[in-house]
Amino acid sequence: MSIWDDYKTSVRTRINVKQDRLLLTERQWKLKHYVKLNEKCGKYLWVNAYCPNQELYLWDEEVRKMTDEELATYRAEEKEKRVARQKAFLQQQKVKKEEELLQLRREITQDIIKNTFTAQNFDSGIEYDEIVIDTETTGLNADTDELLQVSIIDSQGNTLFNSYIKPLFTENWDGAMAVNHITPEMVANAPNIIEVKQEINKIINSANVIVGYNTDFDLSFLSAVGIENSKATVIDVMQDFADIYGEWSDKYGCNKWQKLTKCAEYYGYDWENDTAHDSLADCRATLYCYKKMKEQKELES
Repeated sequence: MSIWDDYKTSVRTRINVKQDRLLLTERQWKLKHYVKLNEKCGKYLWVNAYCPNQELYLWDEEVRKMTDEELATYRAEEKEKRVARQKAFLQQQKVKKEEELLQLRREITQDIIKNTFTAQNFDSGIEYDEIVIDTETTGLNADTDELLQVSIIDSQGNTLFNSYIKPLFTENWDGAMAVNHITPEMVANAPNIIEVKQEINKIINSANVIVGYNTDFDLSFLSAVGIENSKATVIDVMQDFADIYGEWSDKYGCNKWQKLTKCAEYYGYDWENDTAHDSLADCRATLYCYKKMKEQKELES
């Protein structure tokens, strides 16, 4: 018969321990230099009703004093663990400091980039009624992620700008790469944003209307490096198409945003040799859908 036969609960806090008894975890007993009598001793219990982990608990009659050899081994193991924890802590501190320095460099560099070749620095002398933009990026946060590709076309589909962009800080973007298929090797010899900012800014600031698919996303990444046109009218085909497609979301209380591929399919767009998530291909698809939506509105009016 086991002492545990009298305790059916699996939660430690539900066991009432008398004053002359001890019920501790195996770790707590080892700190007192005790070990379990054999492998059959003890029972795994939840520390409390809310604890996600179990611990091996032992009554005082299930343990014995460590032998001198066991105590020496235990102390050596504990020392090794302390040294490992200290090394891990120092490594974490080192990484944290390096990340803080990198972030400081990033902020300083971004501040310099943002204030170089801004809109007031030039007058391009060119005007576009409408342009379509699209970008590919290393992630979704314009404050911490970077541009990988920028594409701009005019309302006739002519390419005004299209280039991969080599990130200044980011070396890997596995999550984004699974979507846009842009690898570090593909941008290794591409210009960085500093080298192409002036050219992009001239085009953006020469437009009366800026069209895109999830346009706010693209503009937020451009704005992060100081490329802005506050005077232009911004059209988001994604938001307009959401109401046309009409898939309601009870969660958000509005029509769901649809992917560009869904919008292109709806209007019968032929990608031909283009691939979605290449920003130039996405520009062309967006322009096509935008024109189809305009035609639809004209017919309805």
